[in-house]
Amino acid sequence: MKRTRTVVALVLCLFMTGCWDQLQLKKLLFVDVIGIDYEGNGKQLKVDYVISSLREASQGGGRQTSLHMKSTGTNLYDAVSNTNKEMPGILSVLETRLYLISSRFAKDEPLRHLDIASQFASNPLYAYLAVYDGDLSELLSKKSINDQTVSHFLIGLLDDEIRRGEIPSNKLLHYILGGNQFMNDFALNRFEPYRDEARLAGTALFSDGRYTGKNLNNEDTQLAILLESPSGRNQLLSSQRDGKQYSVLIQSVKRRFHVLTNADKLNEIEISMQLQVKLIEDGSEFKRHTDKMLKDMETFIAADLTTRTTNVMAALQQANCDLLQLGHEVAVFHPNLYKNLNWREQYPTLRIKPKITVKILNTAILE
Repeated sequence: MKRTRTVVALVLCLFMTGCWDQLQLKKLLFVDVIGIDYEGNGKQLKVDYVISSLREASQGGGRQTSLHMKSTGTNLYDAVSNTNKEMPGILSVLETRLYLISSRFAKDEPLRHLDIASQFASNPLYAYLAVYDGDLSELLSKKSINDQTVSHFLIGLLDDEIRRGEIPSNKLLHYILGGNQFMNDFALNRFEPYRDEARLAGTALFSDGRYTGKNLNNEDTQLAILLESPSGRNQLLSSQRDGKQYSVLIQSVKRRFHVLTNADKLNEIEISMQLQVKLIEDGSEFKRHTDKMLKDMETFIAADLTTRTTNVMAALQQANCDLLQLGHEVAVFHPNLYKNLNWREQYPTLRIKPKITVKILNTAILE
């Protein structure tokens, strides 16, 4: 009899818990995307939200819907607080996956404004951080893009390209908690308007915490990421030789910085990279390569990549964006020399030479 009562009590508890969860789920408003710009010509923040909530929540399930809201405030915390006063339900930023900032806002030390995100009780610091070069409200108010919710479309683009190793990860956590003088130069993924949608268009370059207005395109971004964090595994690089397309699939990368000095003077920084790659060709033109053919191809690819990475470094220096943290490298290994440098002034004119060597491990047919 006692055992029967225990079972009945457990069943009742399960039903009671299910009802409580259902009520809570109906109240929760999950913020997927937060867009930040200035309101008008002033310094009041305009914050757009793409909010997901569960409708028809029952038996542990429900239908996810998306809605757009916007509010203003003197800072991000103030704007969220104002939203809570305007919208019934429990606003949750725990699952926020993307902070999207306007190019105008990005030029005004955006991390100083975003630092307040770490003060939320359930802070979304694992969200992506990106720039949108367009009207944020117009983009985030769309009902769908390519039969997907706006948040799934934008975050899906980032997820896929990051998985391929072609763009930086740009987690908010990295910039908010890792901030120091060497972390103020970085590149954020950049979206731009495209037809009735948006697309990734390379990266926006930041110097001393501010957007410079200068960008890298998609191809140059891929090379910059290879220079900055050279894991490079399975990254696909494409180019042309004699008017024919070829691609290489990176298998491994070794990178070293060589700081060349003369007494108390910094002369040059050499960036040496050794790539091991697979050569991928169109199956219709596949042929057996001789050792000489492979050696010639290695030399050509190395020269091509050296030229292209040199151009990328020139673009970074022109923007005064020390994306590779070369200043940190000099400070660590040549501290006395670094103390006498004005790195911000010297970096744009410093001689920086990428030097790349390539080893083709084997060839492959692109299916």
